[in-house]
Amino acid sequence: MNRTADPRLPSSLAAPAADSVDGGYTLEHKYTRTDGRIYLSGVQALVRLPLMQQLRDRAAGLNTGGFVSGYRGSPLGGFDLELWRARKHLDAAKVKFQPGLNEDLGATMVWGTQQTNLFPGARVDGVYAMWYGKGPGVDRCGDVFKHANAAGTSRHGGVLALAADDHACRSSTLPHGSEEEFVSAMMPVLNPAGVQDILDLGLLGWAMSRYTGRWIGFKTIAETVESSASVEVDPFARQIVLPEDFELPPGGLNIRWPDPPLDQEMRLHRYAVRAAQAFVRANGVDRTVMDSPHARLGIVTTGKSYLDVLQALEYLGLDARACRDIGIRVYKVGMTWPLEPIGIAAFAQGLDDIVVVEEKKAFIERQMKEQFYNWPASAGPRPSIVGKYDEAGEWILPSTGELTPATIAAVIGKRIQRFFNTESIEQRLRWMEAKEAEMAMPRANFPRVPHYCSGCPHNTSTVVPEGSRALGGIGCHYMVTWMDRSTDTFTHMGGEGVTWAGQAPFTDTPHVFQNLGDGTYFHSGSLAIRQSIAAGVNITYKILYNDAVAMTGGQPVDGSLSVPDIARQMRAEGVHSIALVSDDIGKWTRRRELFPSEVEFHDRSELDAVQKRLREVKGTSILIYDQTCATEKRRRRKRGKLPDPAKRVLVNSLVCEGCGDCGEKSFCVSVLPKETEFGRKRQIDQSGCNKDYSCVSGFCPSFVTVHGGQLRKGGKADAAALLQDLPLPSFRSDLSQPWNILITGVGGTGVVTIGALLGMAGHLEGKGASVLDQTGLAQKGGAVTTHIRLARQPEDLHAVRIAAGEADLVLGCDMVVVNDYWALSKVRGDRSQVVLNTYEAMPGSFTTHPDMQFPAADIVAGVRLALGGREPLLLDATQLATALLGDAIASNLFMLGYAWQQGLVPLSYTALMRAIELNGAAVAMNQQAFAWGRLAALDLAAVQQAAGMPGSVATGAESAAQRLQQLPPGEWEGHEGGASAAPRNPHNARQARDLPAAGDATDTGHAPLDDTRLSRSLHELVARRRAFLVDYQDAAYAARYAALVERVREAEQRVAAGSTALTEAVARYAFKLMAYKDEYEVARLYTSGDFKRQLQQQFDGAYSLRFHLAPPLLARKDAQGRALKREFGPWMFTAFKWLAKLRVLRGGAFDLFGYSAERRGERQLIADYERTVGELLDRLGADNLALAVEIASVPEHIRGYGHVKEAHLHDAKQREARLLATWRNPKALHIVQAA
Repeated sequence: MNRTADPRLPSSLAAPAADSVDGGYTLEHKYTRTDGRIYLSGVQALVRLPLMQQLRDRAAGLNTGGFVSGYRGSPLGGFDLELWRARKHLDAAKVKFQPGLNEDLGATMVWGTQQTNLFPGARVDGVYAMWYGKGPGVDRCGDVFKHANAAGTSRHGGVLALAADDHACRSSTLPHGSEEEFVSAMMPVLNPAGVQDILDLGLLGWAMSRYTGRWIGFKTIAETVESSASVEVDPFARQIVLPEDFELPPGGLNIRWPDPPLDQEMRLHRYAVRAAQAFVRANGVDRTVMDSPHARLGIVTTGKSYLDVLQALEYLGLDARACRDIGIRVYKVGMTWPLEPIGIAAFAQGLDDIVVVEEKKAFIERQMKEQFYNWPASAGPRPSIVGKYDEAGEWILPSTGELTPATIAAVIGKRIQRFFNTESIEQRLRWMEAKEAEMAMPRANFPRVPHYCSGCPHNTSTVVPEGSRALGGIGCHYMVTWMDRSTDTFTHMGGEGVTWAGQAPFTDTPHVFQNLGDGTYFHSGSLAIRQSIAAGVNITYKILYNDAVAMTGGQPVDGSLSVPDIARQMRAEGVHSIALVSDDIGKWTRRRELFPSEVEFHDRSELDAVQKRLREVKGTSILIYDQTCATEKRRRRKRGKLPDPAKRVLVNSLVCEGCGDCGEKSFCVSVLPKETEFGRKRQIDQSGCNKDYSCVSGFCPSFVTVHGGQLRKGGKADAAALLQDLPLPSFRSDLSQPWNILITGVGGTGVVTIGALLGMAGHLEGKGASVLDQTGLAQKGGAVTTHIRLARQPEDLHAVRIAAGEADLVLGCDMVVVNDYWALSKVRGDRSQVVLNTYEAMPGSFTTHPDMQFPAADIVAGVRLALGGREPLLLDATQLATALLGDAIASNLFMLGYAWQQGLVPLSYTALMRAIELNGAAVAMNQQAFAWGRLAALDLAAVQQAAGMPGSVATGAESAAQRLQQLPPGEWEGHEGGASAAPRNPHNARQARDLPAAGDATDTGHAPLDDTRLSRSLHELVARRRAFLVDYQDAAYAARYAALVERVREAEQRVAAGSTALTEAVARYAFKLMAYKDEYEVARLYTSGDFKRQLQQQFDGAYSLRFHLAPPLLARKDAQGRALKREFGPWMFTAFKWLAKLRVLRGGAFDLFGYSAERRGERQLIADYERTVGELLDRLGADNLALAVEIASVPEHIRGYGHVKEAHLHDAKQREARLLATWRNPKALHIVQAA
């Protein structure tokens, strides 16, 4: 066994670290440790805050309680989940968590907590409270905030209002910054920079709220709450003092009753704002963090931008000493409104220029300019202030999107060059410009757009009938607005459908559908329905009852209404037409007494007909679609709360036609392409499948359900021997400088888990570790990136996000996401290494674009370019991990093990294994996946052999599509389902070889068909198909095929010696037409032994099969007259065996199936094709060869069975007619060629 590291990597810099590991650390410590260091995320820090406040209050002799309410929304989408998980700790601290039905009702409950001590009966001295909500929820709460803040907070209570802002609009309908909304209510605003700041400013915030009597706005963004870090947690580490330079008014500033409105206004305007400024001044909330005795340039910043500034200075090569020598002063603002004036004025004295670095609007900058307008002459010259714009009015720090350290570095670098310049700063600025130019170069445009999960009810529920249109709204169904489903525009949450009430009087469109989730219905959507009823417009609300808030993590809906409750409520509102559609309608038809008598019950297969009826109803109608969220089903099954059906779907790839009807029917991302010798087929991603089974409704006999058994796993026999005593790697870094790891992947595949493991391992070793998860809509199959930064100690880390060109390792768990600008921009040719999983995971749009091609070669080329021409490390981790461990989720740990063994992850083995144990999920599998990845870095061939795929997965990109591209020109370009049926250059082909003789009758017995192995030569391509046709019918039929191909080959050689493009096209598509899949052939393909081998490769144990078929003589018809599929038991195998033997009747007088219009048409297609080929050969020349190939390849587009095939055939005939018209008009051909 060759166990050496990859020679393409730079030489090692350090031996494995032998740091001690905190083996006693547990996940509970993030809430139970009262001092020292813990590792937690920003969201978990917010959960911990009430616990720390309780400790402070108890120490002060106070008997207080805590209260948390609000409504979830990114980046605080998982906050309520964390609160529920920490319930025992919160209960012990007398902290009550009560989610709001919506944001303003949650805020109103928080308002009520501050009134507790105004009346007799209070059991506590006060209630410190926390409200949370997404940016739009802050907007929604304007009325509550103004009233509650004017009223004030209690003396021993206090309120933090957490605004979850999405600056980059990653999972929102608009980007958001909530500072202005807080200011409109005159609420002071704190802006934490990271996880440590959340704890520190959070405690200060409650103390300030108590002192000032005001609600305190608390800004959170993804970089702070979705990041994780090792932090100090002593609640008494910071002494909080009350101001001595400010006198409170008589009676203080806290809540009281009665309290006239004008008195409230006077206290708020005259005292509260100044009290907040005094509190900040007394406690050093705003402070100078970097200074110089001869400072000329000042930088004022806040929150996440503060860490970005430190990173930008580091990026320019400027540490604290260099900044001191050059003359740079940095001021960190903790309270962004009202800006404390004395501290900022002292900071500004003596400076020439000040750059204000803040995200979104000019918030601090505007206050500074207002305060400095009356700059006293005694303070010296007034410094210039720039921020969003420079002195010339040029935009330098945009208020759009989000700022990056690279953008900030460019601005700071140019300001420094005004009074100080070095070659190093100049070089770094030039590199940034060159990187921008590089990233602007054309590259594969193949985005990873979020899509509905496998088995998601939205896959079916969002379909509308032909001729209708629908409206979007807030929730998962918002994503349908960018899909081809006739759904356009949206409203804010709770306004769904009301825009139609404004349109309807002025349009000829008679009716629309409106999607509405049950979470939105409970939140505020029911009032929108009431408005539509009042307006009398024709609209059908499609209320999806999926039993979970899927958009933010599967939380239960904040309400207790059931499906019958909604139906009764809608009937009480005056709706007369109510239909219930379900994937299990039987559970409701057995309980009809729970529903109003007007409700109609339907299976989801009847959705189209139901919608067509409802769109004719005058006024408002309701369609309740009942199906549990697929991801939530998966969670419940894992936890044993829901039965896991012992039933899986398998596609017989030889029977499959690759038509895509299964994807069209199911809209499911677990229906994947499978590149085979006979074209692109379909396969089921068993790891991702959520067992919805809607793909089975695709009109195709290739679908089989496997009942019982389990997925087969490889790597069992010799795993222990192979994985023991693996040598330790030599690490590429000793962490003398921070080590940056960027992980890219797909939501739901464990990318975030990898980041959590690495962050925890770093913490256990006592190192500095920060992790930032950028997820957005990643939980819906979108892109996710995780930034991991490691250092010797926490103080060495600043920004949590990796800057441009600063990645040491890019762990590309998904090729598409690696290709994204934000990933490739982190790569630097002389610094970075990329480990890339070459598995071709199609985006969700493949469901409706079955011919989509995966640009693997282009992506690898782009990565190579970013690496300065160096090769990335490539392997198909998904195939290997799935084969070895039975689940694709193991592929990311496999990748991590591979990278770690290459020395690219400077953390100890002990710490990593302990982190996996602490994570608690699938510990044994994850540790095994890590070990297999390590072995792959040492001996890939051994891993391939253990996986049962020796030689099939190489270090390079060896996917099916790429193997096609590696064939000589002409060998692959006409591949069924390939990039194009026509060759790119028909003359640039290898020399043709002799074909099997037409009369050669060898290979008449059935040979095993490995359809995943692609032919490497024209000779092999023809021989395999000829042998197939012998089994299909007989030797004479096969000889007819071979004679046609040989005739074409001879003609092609006469006009273009060495070209094989036309011969290959005819070899493929004459075969495709001649091997049409009638009843005999489907039966043969199930019983020949090839399907059995496919089955045994994927499944193990005792299982039985069910077949899903629409036999022409037995199938019922739907409303359109199309045959409906039925399920048939294992006995069908016996029927198949008898039917397969009857293929000798094919085309004869006793062929009963052959009399159908479909079978007669298929035989006619063969004759027509032979006739067309003859016409092509009669006039074939070098100038029209490419067109001949295109015409000969038309059958590529004839796919499917029954009505599906009929539709494809109609399109193919139109295409052929256009091409033949050009062929028969040489003048037109010359015009086309000239164009």
